[in-house]
Amino acid sequence: MRKTKHGNRAFFERLKENYTKMNHPEILAPVGSRESLEAAFAAGANAVYFGLPEFGARAFANRFTLEETKEIIERAHTIGMKVYITMNTILYEDEIEHAYEMAKALYHINVDAVIVQDLGLIHLLHKRLPDLEVHASTQLSVSTPFQIEQLRKLGVRRVVLARECTLEQIKACAATGMEIEVFVHGALCISYSGQCQFSSVMYKRSGNRGMCAQPCRMPYYLKEDGENINKIPMYLLSPRDLSLIHDMQDLKDAGVASLKIEGRMKSAEYVYASVEAIKKALRNEPVTQEDEEHLEVTFNRTFTEGHTYGKRGSQLMEMKASNHHGLTIGKVKAVRNKKITIELTHELNQNDGICFETNRSSTGCHVNYMYDGRNRLIAQGAAGQTITIDGPEGVKPGSVVKKTVDAKYRKEVAECVKHAHRQVGVTAKAVCQGVGHPLTLEVSDGTHTVRIESHGKAEAAKNQATDAAVLGKQLNKTNDSWAYFTAIDYDLAPGIYFPIKVMNNLRKEALEHLRLKRLEYVIHPQKPYVFFPVVNEEPVVLAQIESLSQKGEENVTWIAENLPETAKKGRIDTMEADVLTHLGKGKIILDMNVTNSYAIAALLELGYEKVGLSDEMRLDQIEQTLDAFEARYEQKAPVIVCVYQKRRLMLMNHCPVNTLKKDGRRVGCRLCHEHEYTLEGTDGREVLCLGDSGCRMRLFDTQTCDRLFWVDRLKKRGVNGFLCVFINEGKSEIERVLKAL
Repeated sequence: MRKTKHGNRAFFERLKENYTKMNHPEILAPVGSRESLEAAFAAGANAVYFGLPEFGARAFANRFTLEETKEIIERAHTIGMKVYITMNTILYEDEIEHAYEMAKALYHINVDAVIVQDLGLIHLLHKRLPDLEVHASTQLSVSTPFQIEQLRKLGVRRVVLARECTLEQIKACAATGMEIEVFVHGALCISYSGQCQFSSVMYKRSGNRGMCAQPCRMPYYLKEDGENINKIPMYLLSPRDLSLIHDMQDLKDAGVASLKIEGRMKSAEYVYASVEAIKKALRNEPVTQEDEEHLEVTFNRTFTEGHTYGKRGSQLMEMKASNHHGLTIGKVKAVRNKKITIELTHELNQNDGICFETNRSSTGCHVNYMYDGRNRLIAQGAAGQTITIDGPEGVKPGSVVKKTVDAKYRKEVAECVKHAHRQVGVTAKAVCQGVGHPLTLEVSDGTHTVRIESHGKAEAAKNQATDAAVLGKQLNKTNDSWAYFTAIDYDLAPGIYFPIKVMNNLRKEALEHLRLKRLEYVIHPQKPYVFFPVVNEEPVVLAQIESLSQKGEENVTWIAENLPETAKKGRIDTMEADVLTHLGKGKIILDMNVTNSYAIAALLELGYEKVGLSDEMRLDQIEQTLDAFEARYEQKAPVIVCVYQKRRLMLMNHCPVNTLKKDGRRVGCRLCHEHEYTLEGTDGREVLCLGDSGCRMRLFDTQTCDRLFWVDRLKKRGVNGFLCVFINEGKSEIERVLKAL
């Protein structure tokens, strides 16, 4: 018999999908519509993430049904992609079992992972469905190796780090061996991840429930001792968009497993452009000016390297506008009778969207009619050309012209999506022992292997024999298939003959069997939920203060957030107790957005003794949680309820005071301590700005949230832990409040 090997070299030219085999991080693309899903597939993303109709942190994005998700998973798995589903909202007691059933349904359709914020759901999935892969959401605000080890105990297999992490923190977290996912492109939250209650408190729309009203994208006046510093409102809390396209090597060296693109509300072109640029950067191919312009025109608020590289102030923020900035393409030369003459620095096409910007205003339009210098109607204006368009009123000469919609690029992406055909490289071995024997084809993707025999047997060749060249020609007709052959081994007896139909059917059957093999998975039965918490029944009253001068003689535990010696040790440090937040080393845990009894159990499992409940809970929701805990564990829940505070709206590594008065990049200037500063929105709502000694800015509601009337009712339910937060209250008010406990 003659043995030969036939390689399909065309694969190297038409596809570069296998860059992941070179130990590159995963490119994870956002999906908020069918169009963006197709763009992610076409651009070559390794994985996609999206939400179902419930429990996703983008309540206003288009989402997929369970049946649609099943179809997407099968399609993705066929070509080696992964699918992650976001379940990253906090869950109340009456929701968590339903959320668990949804996660269970996803497990049964072979989802690759669920992205979860709620510790209760993480705990429940770990106990009942340990084989379902869980990724900890960025909303859990993870930035240290200790936090990662805590989550590992709860069965978490990947952590999406907080967006405020520096490169050094990323390296330290990756060194734990946990899979680390980081955001590399898209919108930034200015608040610490998971720690923003601005929308919830001021607009009754919880960001932790997927309904953020985006107050950070609204304009504000900064007031110093009651007087406006800026005469016109500015976007003092609006950060630039993150772009780490040119920092891929640093992230690879840091050990990052997944590069995440933000943008489930963004367009298909945005998804395509960002995946393409990251893919190029990972291959060490040059990211061209055209690539950069595609990123700008699809969406940007100007770009920053963000907290990853310690950017602050003017390097982090874009205070002039919070909307899409587009790509600068020229300047208005003249305006006459609604005819706007533009000197172009970049190409402009009919149906493009543009806007005209001055220092104080912006207006936009679509380009319907465009004329050259001879007043002839044209469809395209070139860079360097002066053109005229019919435009909106109010445009001034000298205005900067920006392209916000690129009709030509939109068509190009649509064409790429239409003709995209992703395939997986497989190998094969074809064997026939001679006349009267079947043709056997063994196909493998490196993990799965199938072996199929032809339905017909070899005949003696009368004319052209079926040799390696003849068989290879038929086997390599895979343009319409999910796979192509990278190499085929042949072990064929001489002088045999098979009809073309037999060879084609064998190829199709073998590849279909391999496809189905790739989609096979094992479902393990649900395990019983077993957990016996150890509960500390000792009462505790915590009084959080801003300065030692507020400390009284009351028999309570005093804690402080804004003392120089504690500012860098953790989110909250103590003077007299081991109290921390965010999975730190302590006995009492606060600020973990705990809203259900399973979340309390999760933290008890990690060794904490008292658990602070979320400020977003109503009294009836607290009572429901207490009842559920007692019914399940036959013990009172060891919780702490905050009953007096000016609610903290944000904690951020950005100082609007220094940024507006200086450039925001200096650390330790203490400007924020020299006067009283507030932010006032154009709707008249006002918030208090308090800097801490670590140069973090905290925003507080100016109204006191007094829930002291809850205390008696909660005590009857067995609650013996209370928290009071004092910002600018005097000793007499502090004494009054603490006596009520």
